[in-house]
Amino acid sequence: MRWLPFLLFLLLPALAQGALQVLEAERLELREEGGEEVYVLTGNPVRLKRGEEELEALRVTYFRERRLLYLSGKVRYRDKEGRLIEAEELQVDLSDESFDALEVRIEAKDLLLTGPLCQRVAGAILLERGYATPCASCGQEVPDYAFRAREIVLYPGDRVVARDVTLLFREEPVLKLPVLLLFLSERRPRLEMGQDEGGFYFKADLPYVAAFGLGYTLLRYYQGRGYGFGLDHYGTGEATERYFFLHTPPDTFQYRLEYSLKRQAFSLTGLLERDDTKEKLSRFSLEALYPGTPTPQDGRLALRLAGFLDHDPTTPPPRTLQRLPEVEAQSPTLRQGPFSLQAGLVVGRYLAETNPLNRSARALGPYAEAGRALLSHAESLALNPWPGGSLSGENRFRGFYYTTQNPDGTHERQIDWTTRLTFRQTLGGFGLEAGYLRSVQEGESPFRFEALPNRKTHQATLGLSFQERPLALSLKGGRDLEAGKYLPLEAEARLQDQGYALRLYRKHDLDQGPLETQAEASLTPYPFSLRANLRYDHLQALYDPLFLQGAYALPAGSLTLTHRHDLKGKGPLTTDLVFSFREGQEAYTLQGRRDWQQDTLALQGQAIWGPRSLSLQGNLTPQALAYSLGFKSGEAPGAILDLLLSGSLQEGPRATNLRLSLTQTLPKAGFRTTFNLHLPEVADREVYLKDATFSGGLTLWAPTPPQGEAPGIPGLSLSGSLTYTRAPTRPEGYTLALRNFGPTFTFLGRENTKLHLAALLTQDLPGAPLKPRFILTLDRCCWAMRFTLDAAKNEVRLALLYGGQAAEVLMDEEGVRLGGLP
Repeated sequence: MRWLPFLLFLLLPALAQGALQVLEAERLELREEGGEEVYVLTGNPVRLKRGEEELEALRVTYFRERRLLYLSGKVRYRDKEGRLIEAEELQVDLSDESFDALEVRIEAKDLLLTGPLCQRVAGAILLERGYATPCASCGQEVPDYAFRAREIVLYPGDRVVARDVTLLFREEPVLKLPVLLLFLSERRPRLEMGQDEGGFYFKADLPYVAAFGLGYTLLRYYQGRGYGFGLDHYGTGEATERYFFLHTPPDTFQYRLEYSLKRQAFSLTGLLERDDTKEKLSRFSLEALYPGTPTPQDGRLALRLAGFLDHDPTTPPPRTLQRLPEVEAQSPTLRQGPFSLQAGLVVGRYLAETNPLNRSARALGPYAEAGRALLSHAESLALNPWPGGSLSGENRFRGFYYTTQNPDGTHERQIDWTTRLTFRQTLGGFGLEAGYLRSVQEGESPFRFEALPNRKTHQATLGLSFQERPLALSLKGGRDLEAGKYLPLEAEARLQDQGYALRLYRKHDLDQGPLETQAEASLTPYPFSLRANLRYDHLQALYDPLFLQGAYALPAGSLTLTHRHDLKGKGPLTTDLVFSFREGQEAYTLQGRRDWQQDTLALQGQAIWGPRSLSLQGNLTPQALAYSLGFKSGEAPGAILDLLLSGSLQEGPRATNLRLSLTQTLPKAGFRTTFNLHLPEVADREVYLKDATFSGGLTLWAPTPPQGEAPGIPGLSLSGSLTYTRAPTRPEGYTLALRNFGPTFTFLGRENTKLHLAALLTQDLPGAPLKPRFILTLDRCCWAMRFTLDAAKNEVRLALLYGGQAAEVLMDEEGVRLGGLP
């Protein structure tokens, strides 16, 4: 009866008030019990959906008034968190999403929980007399570890809390605990112990959850050196918070305290960080804004603080800008009719590099302190007093006032002031434009970061124009009020219509005569286009090169020919050809340049056929022909092959090389490798490998599991980075640079057990004895152990981590990659 869901929608519009959707059922029964409507669904199974939740059972009973849902017989319930609850009976209260269940089996990520009674209240699932193990999905006949508890609470997210706990090892009780806290995500306890040059050490990262956030408690012990401690805390409130602190003996500090709260009304961000392993400096910054995200037109208040504390007086501090502090106040843009005004004030104390061009600043040294007040205001005016007329003006001022003094005892200052006024009048095709400009930058700054060059501009301009399609004329002139002379006259004539354009430009000084003349012309009858331009410099009596260009628009591409010709007797300069064509997955490009003065010819072309392409580059000179020919095949995520043949011909082949590059991005073979092969040439007739590189992870063959009594075959992978370079001057004739490079053997056992043995090298060879780092990782699916023996550092380490991805985390920390991208 697949039509039953449709019938249910017609007959039961009140079922869960539309929140419960019936996907599949075989029988529907409607009845009344105690004055309450009851709906009974049966099927094999009945399938329901409520938002992101899915329910299945052989029998479903719904009480409409109380909004209770009873499920019985092979009940399966997947909630919003993705957890699967299986039970014999389940009662769900749709009003508050609580439920009760009998004989429950819960799958929450990698954790399996079972128990006779189960309840969910306020999103948390309470399991009474429960049993839990992360090893259920690993195929272990007897779980490696598990626990029983009087009650187990599974909170939304990744936290599990158990009380009155009995830990089980291979189902045998080993320890009793009052409380046990587990995490189902990557936030799991991390334990590491080992021995380095200083002796034994122990590290523990223990997760915690509190009302104000979550994180790790960091505990350290170093034999003969003392204890270390710290925390790595993440806030869970509205603000973005992370507080990391770690002290390791004897006196090494690392901390990074971050806080960021952004609201519409205000925002606050702060940072304090220090890492003694890099430099003994504490850098800090603070910014408070009101409102939180102001625009340039809004008013705002701001407080900024930035600087550092030097904990090592034996080393010179960095010369970075410090604000200690800086306060800013800016008004919103005030508008009254055509007038607008905005003003701002920034006051602060600064430490920064001094201005080397300022004599008094040089006397303070290369890094100095000073107070500064920056006063700014901007006014604008926009008027349209009559039809065709407009008046616009703006005045922008920035004044920098410092606490430092000039040699005469006056305080230093720096001014940046610009005033601009423009009047325009149009009448039909005629136009008039008058302008006034005054711009001044003067004074000196003691700081390098805000020093401005001194300049002064003061002028008035007048322009006339006429436009009546296709003709446009303009004339512009003015007077330099600072120098007391007239500005050059600029005249321009344009004739432009569909299919053609002509432009003439003339610049004339009233004292010196003509300065510059330009001419441009173009014809554009589709699909052809022709263009030419020429410029003459009257002062030097020289023509710029004549520019000629012709183009043809192809149906799926273009063809362009460009020529530059010198009119001073040199003749042709360059000729360029550009061709492009694309249709479907095929594309062709060709670019060529003939340099007539250097007598050279350069060509560059490419042909693309889907995932394959061919490229060619050539450069012909009177002495030699340089070339490179490339071929590329493949596309991600598969293999990509890249070949490049390069060299030159000059009385025979020279500098001939063949470079091969192979990139593989498949899940089990992620690597990049290149080979550079030297081919015979005039000076060297031999064929040899010049250099080669490999980086990433490559699975040579996968391991096979044991079959019956026969053991399996171990797998072999290569990972890391290797660079080979030919070195004829060395006795060995080569050098090798290894970075976390080496083989990894993988053995498969029963019950999803894996054993990884890696031997990695990080050193340059030859010249030093091999000092590998051996890494043994035991992966038992629900927990993992890593043993590391580092010959280079002379240390031994042992790390433990539980959870389904524990082995991958431990190997990634040591740089072991079994395939995947580098």
